[in-house]
Order: sequence, then structure tokens, then C-alpha cells
Amino acid sequence: MRLPDLGLAWPGSPVRQRVPPAGLGFPLVDYPLALRQRGDRFLADFGPEAYASAALAGPTYHVDIATGNDTNAGTSWGTALKSIFVATQLGNTGGVPFNVRVKAGVYPRANNFTNNGPMVVPTQPVAYRAVGGRVTCWAGHDLAWPATPHATYGNCYAVARSTVTVVLDLVAQNAFGDPLELIRVADAATCNATPGSWAQESGTLYVRRADGAVPSSANTRVLIVVDAFALDATGRSVFLEGFDFQGGANGGVFVHGTAARNVILVDCSARYAGGPSHAGDGFRIEDSGGIAALVGCVAAANASDGFDIRWSLGGTPSLRPLAIDCQGYGNGRHAHVSNNGFACHDSLSGIVVGGDFHDNCGANLRVAGAARLWCLGTVAQASLGDAARGGTVPSIDFQATGTAQLWLERARSAVSTYAFAAADTAAIRLRQHAKGTGQAELAPGGASITAY
Repeated sequence: MRLPDLGLAWPGSPVRQRVPPAGLGFPLVDYPLALRQRGDRFLADFGPEAYASAALAGPTYHVDIATGNDTNAGTSWGTALKSIFVATQLGNTGGVPFNVRVKAGVYPRANNFTNNGPMVVPTQPVAYRAVGGRVTCWAGHDLAWPATPHATYGNCYAVARSTVTVVLDLVAQNAFGDPLELIRVADAATCNATPGSWAQESGTLYVRRADGAVPSSANTRVLIVVDAFALDATGRSVFLEGFDFQGGANGGVFVHGTAARNVILVDCSARYAGGPSHAGDGFRIEDSGGIAALVGCVAAANASDGFDIRWSLGGTPSLRPLAIDCQGYGNGRHAHVSNNGFACHDSLSGIVVGGDFHDNCGANLRVAGAARLWCLGTVAQASLGDAARGGTVPSIDFQATGTAQLWLERARSAVSTYAFAAADTAAIRLRQHAKGTGQAELAPGGASITAY
């Protein structure tokens, strides 16, 4: 796969191979990635499909929510299945790597990866690819809304539903063009007095849409405390392309548990993970032993971080984070604090090529612990900080804490109070960074911000 060029370049500009900074520790010998610079743009030659070759060459199962039937064989579009989890079950039974082609559409919990319960985990290497457009998988199912308002709270419509995390207005948009999230209020009486709100009392959900319309599956989506895509230690390598995840108690895409596997996500998104009581991340990947590559992915409007990559096992990590041309914005909802567009923790070593991280309620991009991260042509801007949520993180574009090391090569920052902030004994190293007008730098004590 040839990725889009990142940034700008003058015609005829010489191409220069980029060499990782000393001390980064990312094993390019094991995970080939050619990084080249032409003028102010970076070219990344990376082949995601190479990490899913066995799955893509294996048996193929077809899923179509519009025409499929879960009693079919799934071996052609004429015998397509209706549910993604059934394709996974068939592939697991086959005992060899397999791939699943999913026709574009909206797949509720009953027909996506989870079968109205825990995710059906692929125990063989698998590739899931959207066909004919986007595939939306959301953490919930359609509700039977009444046609008339509630007898006591006449501005509200009520339906039996507990464990709600998010209610979305599918016909209205927020400032970023995503579905508008209704405001959660304390009780039904407050919901009745507040357009564009919802409340949950015991097992009843009350909704008052801002436009006064009757809620339906076409205009209102209710997300609940369940996973959207959750790969545990029994899961094998996975390749996902063209999927949009909405909701998820722990994350829109949640990969956890010790396992030797590669996680490849191409042109996927994760939005509205977590809620008031669940600080879910958009993409949370931890403790896998292999490459975690995110290519052209978007993490937005999640309760906590957009992208959160961790290693909790100690010793030398075998998880290798790589992000190319990703976006993380609007993350940090409700009362959660220190929310990042992209975060790399513990002792991981990773690379970020391009990307745009902005309007997050915390530092837009952060390295913590003993992590090391090299960013090329990355943009971070307009951090909101977390003071409005009771936190202590000011408006920061690039942040390093603990003993972390962050290399910024031809990156850019703007609007936020601080272009960079290093704390503890962390180090931020700059090469031709473009800082916005009036932006400050913060490096107290043993922390440092220097050129390299």
C-alpha cells in the first residue's frame, strides 16, 4: 500500500532518506518502513497487507446485513451471512487463517463482532475488510421507541434501557461534523426541561431531542456499557480496514492481554467510547507482542484518549507502535482528565508519521513513563487542557513526562498556550519545528527541550 504524501514540497526537491534518531530503539529491520523527506513533506512506504498475507490468502467469508442470512455458508455474496461474528465463528472452526469481506452498512450489536454479548474473538489470524463503502459497528441495538410522549414528562420519550453511556443525534452534527451527543442530566424532570438531553432512572431511559422529534433508529442512537471490538489474549493477528466503531466501554478498539500478534488498522475510526462512568479510549492497545500499525485512522469524541498505547509487563517491550497520517480530536468528554489525542506509555518505542491532533482536553500528543517516540511532520494544535474538568494539565501541544524522550522533526504546533512541555527528567528534542506565534515552552527542573 502506498500512503498519501504528507505535507508540502516544491517540484524537484531532493528526496532524503530519514534515519531514526539514536536511542529510539524501533527495530526497522524486523518491521520494514522506508521514511523519506522531500522538502516539507514525508513519504512513508509501508505495506499493511504484508502483515495479513496468510489471512488474505485463506478462505473468504462474505457478510451483508441487507441481504445475508446467518444460516448461509457465507462463501459467496449469493450465500452471504448477516453477522460478522458468525463469519468469525466459521473461520475459527476452519482452523486456518481466513478473511472476511463485509458489505457497507450499519451493524448493531446483534450483527457485528459481539453477538449481543462478549466479542467473538478470532482464534486464527484474520483480515476484515469493508466492501462498497464504510462499515459502522456500534455498541448497542435498536430500541422500540414509543410513538407518544411520556405521560408525566410530556417533552420526553421513554423506553426500557439501562447501562447507557451515550445518546447520539444522528441528524445533527457537532463542530467537527460528527453526530451530536445529547447532554446527560440528573433525572427525568431535568430532561423534560432541557432540549437535547437524556436521563436514566433505574431501567428507564428518557430522551428529549432538541428538535422535538420522536426518537427512532434513524435519528437517535443509544450506546451502552459493552465492548465494540475487544481482542483478548486468545485473539490472533488482526487486520481491519474501513470500519467505523461507535461506543465501547473500554475502547472503540480494545486490544489487551499478552499475545504474540500483529494489529493492523487501516482507514478505521473510533468515536464515543466510554461515558460518564467509563473513561474509554478510542483505540487502546496494550501488551501485544508485535507491530500495532494505525494507518489513516481517526479517534474522536472519546471519553478519554484518542489513541492510547501501553506496555504493562515490564522488561523489554515487544509491542511496536506505528501511526501514519492519523487524526485525534475532541477527546476528553464528561469529567475525565488528562485526555490526549495520542499517548504512548511505559517503555515503548514508536513512530508517528504525519497526523493531526487537536482540540483534546489535555496535551494533544503525550509520551509518558520511559517511552520513546519519533514524530515526523506531525501537527498538534488548539489543546483545550483539562482545567474545565478539574484537572491540572494546561493547554499543551506536545508533552513528555517521566523519563520519556520525544523527537519532533519538522512538526508543527499552534494556538495552544504551550508548544512543548517536558516534566520530571523527560527530554523533548527538536529539528526544524514550526511553533505558533506566542507559544511558550515549559521544562522545569531536570526536564529539557533542546535541538538535535
